Order: sequence, then C-alpha cells, then structure tokens
Amino acid sequence: MIAWIALAMAAQAAPATTTQKVDPPQAVVSGHTVRHKMAGLTIRVPKSATYVGAERFDLYGVADAEIQVFAEADKNKRLTKLYWIQFESYWPSHPNNHYDYTGDRRETHWGNTVWVNSGPGSTATPPRPGGDRAHVQAMLEKAGYTAPTEMMNVRMIQLLDDPQGTGHGRRELMFIYAEDLAQTGKTLAELTDAKGNTTSAWDPLDKPLAQRATTAFQVERK
Repeated sequence: MIAWIALAMAAQAAPATTTQKVDPPQAVVSGHTVRHKMAGLTIRVPKSATYVGAERFDLYGVADAEIQVFAEADKNKRLTKLYWIQFESYWPSHPNNHYDYTGDRRETHWGNTVWVNSGPGSTATPPRPGGDRAHVQAMLEKAGYTAPTEMMNVRMIQLLDDPQGTGHGRRELMFIYAEDLAQTGKTLAELTDAKGNTTSAWDPLDKPLAQRATTAFQVERK
C-alpha cells in the first residue's frame, strides 16, 4: 500500500530471537496534539488532519517503537497527506546498537538538529513483515484508507540523546510526512532513473516538499 524511503535504522537490523514485553503507548493524544511526558515533548499537527490511532510494539526484537498516525484524505478516504510520528529506542538488552543518520541531510528545525531524507516512491512494494511501515499500513487499512499509486515523502529524525548533533544515538523521534505525488502533475517514472534514484527532475519538488513537512509538525520541549 505505502512505499517509503529508508526508515528507522533499527528496521535494518537482523531480527532478534526473543520478543520484548511492550507496554501501552505512552503518548497522550488530544485533538491534534500529541504529548509524550517521558520524552518531554508536545507535538502538534494541522487541524485538517484526522487521527488514525496509535500502536506500540517490539520492532524486530531490538527496539521499542510507538507510532501515532494522522491522515488527510478525499471523500473516498483516499490518502492525500499522511502525518506519522514515531518514538523509538533500542532495548537495554542491545547496549551496542546505535542509530547512524549521518548519511542524511543535516538541518536545523524546531531548535534542534534534524536528519532529513526525502523522495518519491511507489505504493506497490509490500512492507517487511513486523516493521513500522507494516504497522502503519495495517492501521490505515483498518481505518478504511487507501493509498494513491505513488507518493512522495520526507523523513525527519531527531536523536533525543544526541545533543551535539553527531547523528549517532539510541533514542529517536521520527516524523514522516507524505503527499499524493499525482498532485504535482509528475509520475515516479519522470522523477527517477532505471535504478530508482531521483534525477534532477525531482529537485524542484524536493525543497518545497521538505518545507511543507517541517511546518506540518510543531514541536515543543519542556
């Protein structure tokens, strides 16, 4: 249903042989506001978005992941925009695991270092079972949403235990903002080469999309 650029680094790790016990979601949602007391964060999305729901789960046996999802759609519940918020951290039982986002663009948003990756993609590629994308897709389908054939999205990462902005840490806050690619009048084939890499045709769309993504979320810390 939904295809994304690379997601959390924990999703690339080999599955562990044991499953961790997971508590209910910690964040509290009121209207268009998500408050996570333990992380000391308050996040707001546009009032035009509809809350889809939350899940907290053991991500491949290596990380604790909690997702909060909002969506915008047309009258037929076909997605036009998606707002995906994810709190994630490696389990203490994996003390040597660390995220590395130094391959992404380093920017400053909401007063903090943010690692940014963006691009268009097909929604036909099936998600990896048990992954965060699979959970989000299942939530959307359960709520009756369908995805357009192609979407473009921006992934934005803040490492909550990396105040120096090195790009390495064990606790992350991830935002994914996505839009229907058809709204641009372009197709995936026009924006990518035979290997799936974006071409110069993507450049005029990239910066405006990233700007909309960073303004789609308001982030406050205690």
